[in-house]
Amino acid sequence: MQQVKPEHSSQSIAVAKPLGADLVVRRATHLFVAQSRNLWVLHKQLAVRLIALVLVVSIGAAGIAYRGHIGNYLIDVSGRVSALFAQAGLSVAELSLSGYALTNEDLLFGAVGLESSRSLVSFDAEAARLRLEALPSIESATIRKVYPNSLIVDLVEKQPVAIWTVDGVNFAIDGNGDKISPVDMPIEGLPLFVGDGAADDVPEMIALLAQFPDLNEGLLASSRIGDRRWDLIYDVGLRVMLPETKVAKAMEKLMQLQSQDQVFERDIAVLDLRLNDYIAVRPVDRTPAEGAEVEPE
Repeated sequence: MQQVKPEHSSQSIAVAKPLGADLVVRRATHLFVAQSRNLWVLHKQLAVRLIALVLVVSIGAAGIAYRGHIGNYLIDVSGRVSALFAQAGLSVAELSLSGYALTNEDLLFGAVGLESSRSLVSFDAEAARLRLEALPSIESATIRKVYPNSLIVDLVEKQPVAIWTVDGVNFAIDGNGDKISPVDMPIEGLPLFVGDGAADDVPEMIALLAQFPDLNEGLLASSRIGDRRWDLIYDVGLRVMLPETKVAKAMEKLMQLQSQDQVFERDIAVLDLRLNDYIAVRPVDRTPAEGAEVEPE
């Protein structure tokens, strides 16, 4: 403050000296910068998302106008936008898979096609769905994006009707005899079919066995012989040899033999029904092995 004495007064009056214009500008600039910095810190994530959205819209418009000229450039920029979305918290951080039991998880993850830098916004759910449904074991797939960072995949697998074992490998097969997926071991409740070419004839054989439900009792496996006919193998050690043709008639005859003579309870190793005129029977071999002790009667 500066003391100024007026010409016609003996008292001193304090007069405020005005601020210079440059000082006012500096203070306003400092205040603007401080406020801008605070806004950026508080709303950084939102700002990044808005910038990314603007870039996506710009890329789409440019693609429509110049699709034949700057395709490579758009691909590069699209990758950068995807990275921006990931930085903004929109990368896929959680993947939920449900509805599968037979399908290998590695196959599922590969079909979904996630990458570490893939953003949820740019993820092509329709393409992933088609890849999943192309798997032999998948009937249908539904994919949902749950923002900000979750992907939910609901699967419906094909229903196996039997297990087919060939060359020591087990496969679950569907009603058409097509392989669904390999399995570690036979599945309880599903009939077992064995041998080369068996899968193609499984639907017909299942239908035949359904006509004679009692023949399924104790049935361990149906073995395809020479891709021409079937043998039925039972847990009592009996093997029933069926003919190439008129299989239903042979099964009916087997039911009559069981009803009349209880062939499943007898010491029979092989029951040959391949011929219409007679039935061949091979009893269980009770001859003691060489060197084995024979118990006295």
